[in-house]
Amino acid sequence: MKEIVVGSVDKVLARVDDPAYSADIQKGAFQSALSGIRAGVMTYENDPILPMIQEEMAGKLSQFQGLSAAEESALLSLTKEQRNSVVSSDRQQKNEFLAAAPAVSHGTLKVAEKYKEYMTMVQGATKV
Repeated sequence: MKEIVVGSVDKVLARVDDPAYSADIQKGAFQSALSGIRAGVMTYENDPILPMIQEEMAGKLSQFQGLSAAEESALLSLTKEQRNSVVSSDRQQKNEFLAAAPAVSHGTLKVAEKYKEYMTMVQGATKV
């Protein structure tokens, strides 16, 4: 969605910089600003740029309307590489969490045989 908005704004800004359109756009923007000053409230009334952005975005969004469920699913689904990346990251974070020692501050607990056995078991179970 961000790409659609940024692309639309960039295209309109290119039109604003185009000498064929810039004079008319600047006059319209100035008149819009004067209307806002007169009213005491700045709105987008008579703004020449906003309708261009809205039109550009509507054109880009129209290609997504009417998609079948299968087309929409294909468009929004993750690629195989993305799924593998998510699985790998999830596995790594899970192992890091499980391999972390419990927050034990009492020194005699850390040297207890049961605690040592537990830590050995956890570290062995979470090796990749």
